[in-house]
Amino acid sequence: MNKQTKGIFYLESVAKAFEIAIALGLLAIVAVRLVEVTLELFGLQVSILTMDFDRVMSITLNLVIGVEFTKMLIKHSAESVVEVLLFAIARQMVIYHERTLDLLIGVVAIGGLFAIKKYLLGGSLLSGWKNESKDESRDESDE
Repeated sequence: MNKQTKGIFYLESVAKAFEIAIALGLLAIVAVRLVEVTLELFGLQVSILTMDFDRVMSITLNLVIGVEFTKMLIKHSAESVVEVLLFAIARQMVIYHERTLDLLIGVVAIGGLFAIKKYLLGGSLLSGWKNESKDESRDESDE
């Protein structure tokens, strides 16, 4: 492996670690909210987290878009551009759910991006997950 390949591999590993950290953080917040709701069902008014859940989702999705944008800059592929657009549209749908027409437009846009990914880029809809496991097994066999 040359230095550039090692650098790219390192950056991709860091991006993956950030994705996992964001997912674990969001999972912890959801667990705390679940405890709050359960206690509220029994008549106890307990507020463990002071931030509104919509605000938490907004921040989390912004972080995810930032990580995906970084991966797009590293990979320089059309597939990574489509993934960034998917997350950006999903963020708009989750955070700004004002009108039903906006939701419908978002669903159609995501469907269009999946169609682009499948038919124009030649990958399956779940190619990101399948390719990552293949890449990891290839990396292990290279060593």
